[in-house]
Amino acid sequence: MNPNFENTMSRIADQARGRYARLVKGARQRTEFAADRVALGKKPVKTITGLGLKLTAISHKTADQVLRQQTRLVEHQIDAVADRLKAAADARNLRDLVRTQLRLIPQNVSRIAVDARDTLSIVAHAGIEVRDVVKGTISELRGRSHSTKKASRKKTHSRKTATAKTVTAKGKRKAKAQGKTAARSRATAATGNTQAA
Repeated sequence: MNPNFENTMSRIADQARGRYARLVKGARQRTEFAADRVALGKKPVKTITGLGLKLTAISHKTADQVLRQQTRLVEHQIDAVADRLKAAADARNLRDLVRTQLRLIPQNVSRIAVDARDTLSIVAHAGIEVRDVVKGTISELRGRSHSTKKASRKKTHSRKTATAKTVTAKGKRKAKAQGKTAARSRATAATGNTQAA
């Protein structure tokens, strides 16, 4: 065969092997990078699963507390009805019956209000727990803790305050300089007007 042709073919084959090797190496690197990224996805999945478990626990605990509170509420209402019936049975006449029933109304209303407040406090406490759990999970997913977030807010606030003080001081100096310039301009204009007259 022709030596030039063989050299050309050899060079083309070497270039093809080199390109193939680079292509395979690049594909291998991208695959390893993708594998690492997929492996990093386990932590957020675990974190979100933990959030689900915590929210479920809060939900069950709250449901239990609300059911117990509702049971107490019903018991209190049964006691109130029993008191009203006893008062009706003990009444000597219609006037005593009406007075006793009217006397029991404020007690019943205050008992209902206390029970309603207790129920609302259970729900409000559950809301606070849910908020804290969600905030903690979001912070964990972002890779920082609550204390780090609060510290960064304080730093940002102090930086903003310092910047505002600097800007205010610069603004005062600038305004003072502009005031002096304006005063000179007025004085010059007034002098020029007097000389023209």
